[in-house]
Amino acid sequence: MKHRSDSGFSITDIIMALSIISVAIVGIMLAQRNYIQSTSQVEVGLRALSLANSVMSTIRMHRFDENLNEPWDVTPGAEEGSADNYDDIDDYAGVSWDFSGDGFLGFTITSRVFNVDLNSSWLDSVDVRTSFKRIIVSVDHGVLNSPVVLSSVYAGIDGEE
Repeated sequence: MKHRSDSGFSITDIIMALSIISVAIVGIMLAQRNYIQSTSQVEVGLRALSLANSVMSTIRMHRFDENLNEPWDVTPGAEEGSADNYDDIDDYAGVSWDFSGDGFLGFTITSRVFNVDLNSSWLDSVDVRTSFKRIIVSVDHGVLNSPVVLSSVYAGIDGEE
């Protein structure tokens, strides 16, 4: 009797090959999903930074205080009725910004302005008249792990016009 030589793949070989290919495909799909999520976080982070910079620039374009000379106003907050009439930086204390109509849906933007005493701490709010105010702009989005925060210390100079 003649022996037939087996030249081909058995069913076991085919199942093993398909199992290895399946594991590789799942790994590739997970890596692709992680890449897409990371790319989304970077894009949203850059947009948040752009928004924060825009808001900070808007605030810093205004004069230091309602009063043109010392004594400076001690209580941050808007003296004017609407944002269109804000004339100094402390008018923007506790303001929430809405850029959703400009294509920035899902972003939460807030600004804070408070007096600081550089002799003690530029981080903490003080309820005294000082020649320094700290501006903090915070931008958050559900995709971000933490908000984008910009901070600036602004100095008052007598006789601003």
